[in-house]
Amino acid sequence: MKHVKLFKQYVNEKIEYSYSTINGKKIESPWSVIADNLKVFIKLIKEIPKTLESIKVQTGTSSFNPSSTEVKGSFNSSKINKVIKLVKDADKAFDKNDEVIHTYLLSSYYGAGGRNHNSDPAYISYRTKRSDDFGKAMSSGKHGSLDWF
Repeated sequence: MKHVKLFKQYVNEKIEYSYSTINGKKIESPWSVIADNLKVFIKLIKEIPKTLESIKVQTGTSSFNPSSTEVKGSFNSSKINKVIKLVKDADKAFDKNDEVIHTYLLSSYYGAGGRNHNSDPAYISYRTKRSDDFGKAMSSGKHGSLDWF
C-alpha cells in the first residue's frame, strides 16, 4: 500500500516547463520539463526532439555525484525506449532504498533560450527528500566550507 495515490495527488500533479529570460522576454522550452509523476514524465520523454545531441540519465541513487548513462542522439523510438527503461530502472533502485522520487527533471545543459535548443545535450535527474536534505546541508556549510582554496 506504500505507493497508493490519493485523489488530491492526481489533482495536484505538476508539470512545469523550463524557461530562460533574455532581454526581459520569457522563452519557454517545449521539452525541458519538471514533473512529479513517473507516468507523466515518461509521456513527456516520448515527445522530446529527435535532434537532441544526447541525454545523460541519472542511474545511481547517491545524493553526491550519482552515476549516469549517456544515450547519444538522434532519437528514434529505440533510443527513447532505452532512456525510458533507464528512468524506470532508477525509479526501482530508489524504491529499493526506501526513497520516493518526488520530482523528475529533464533539462538542457544550456538553458531554454539557445538558438539550437532542440539539438542541445540534455540530462535527466531526480529529487528525493534525501537529496533535498543533502543540498540544504551542503549549502548551509554543515559539511564544511565549499571553498577549495
